[in-house]
Amino acid sequence: MFRGGFPIAMSQWIFWTTYLTIYSFHKNKYFFLWVYQDFNYDYIKAINLAVSFGIASVIAYPAYYTREMVDLWPKERGGHCTWNNEYRKCFKWMVENMDVLGYNYLRGYTGWVKRYGVMYIGGLWIADNLGMMSNGNEAFNSLEA
Repeated sequence: MFRGGFPIAMSQWIFWTTYLTIYSFHKNKYFFLWVYQDFNYDYIKAINLAVSFGIASVIAYPAYYTREMVDLWPKERGGHCTWNNEYRKCFKWMVENMDVLGYNYLRGYTGWVKRYGVMYIGGLWIADNLGMMSNGNEAFNSLEA
């Protein structure tokens, strides 16, 4: 049932953990820009979303790329896979060789950003507009009260 889910699940976990952590950290760190310095909040939010998405996607994409390495890359002579068709072994090999081959692991990154980027940035934009990324989520602080 879960066969082949490792690269996608690992990539999504790394991406969303990093994305939301960086976004909430920057939102709390630079609150003075829209509170005291009168910058437009949407402008600051757009910059924060771009920075957070950029960092998180560059960190998480290589975990997604393991699927392509195992499934689509040409096999060795005789049809043998270098990693014995195991995503975990491939990801471990990637981490061990990242210093030598790191630039190869962002191949196809722009296509991934085009496919998912607008959705992920829009999703966090809407979540922030709904108050899900604020520190005061108690009912007595909400607009409905």
